[in-house]
Amino acid sequence: MALSFKAAAARLHTVPDLPYNPRSGVAPLFSPAALKTIYTDHQAGLIDRLNELIAGTPYEDKLYHEVIMDSARSLNEVQIFNNASQAWNNDFFLQSLSASPSSMSDALAKRISDSFGSIEVFKREFATNALGLFGSGWTWLVEDKDGRLMLLNTYNAGSPHHRRRMQRADETATDHDFASQAQNPYSGASKFSAPAKLMANNSYVPILCVSMWEHAYLTDYGVTLEGRKKYLKNFFETVDWSVVDGRVFRAGGF
Repeated sequence: MALSFKAAAARLHTVPDLPYNPRSGVAPLFSPAALKTIYTDHQAGLIDRLNELIAGTPYEDKLYHEVIMDSARSLNEVQIFNNASQAWNNDFFLQSLSASPSSMSDALAKRISDSFGSIEVFKREFATNALGLFGSGWTWLVEDKDGRLMLLNTYNAGSPHHRRRMQRADETATDHDFASQAQNPYSGASKFSAPAKLMANNSYVPILCVSMWEHAYLTDYGVTLEGRKKYLKNFFETVDWSVVDGRVFRAGGF
């Protein structure tokens, strides 16, 4: 992941290359026009703004992941965190895709089936969580400190890397909100969802994510529920599972 763990710090961060030609889109998920918005325009804008914000500050010489983690700890550097985290999330999402994706390995399929019951249940619950996001955000497959796989929704530039900046809806929800979610098949609530309460220094390892920002699906799929369902269906047809395999990290890794 070019944005997150470069070997040396750079004064100006740049947009990393994708493993496919963005001018060609990435079928069946994104047309060339959609990918231009998501990658060429949006991603470049985030990096340009981040470079403006960190110029002349101690962040200027930090590694990219250090910018994210250090700004996450400070309530005075929200703009730096938001631009850095959003760019990282977007890159993580786009790096997962391929027009000719590799199939899921037997080892990963077993991990997912052990965690969710089956691959079909995992995909269904992942899509339900994504459709339940009200507003802009991300749906993640994450691994916890004990190697368990679970689902996580974050809003805006919310990151699974730091407890303070996950931007979880369930951290401020009321009992009434949860009662309403139980009646809503697209509430984002799932028995496989990661718990909101974490130890202060705990975080999740991201394995896979999908962007539920409007600019990601608007060009090709419109704003309707059926359009977003098609977007998620095509997302799973475009995931390169060999990339996902390489992200399984903690105690449950293989």
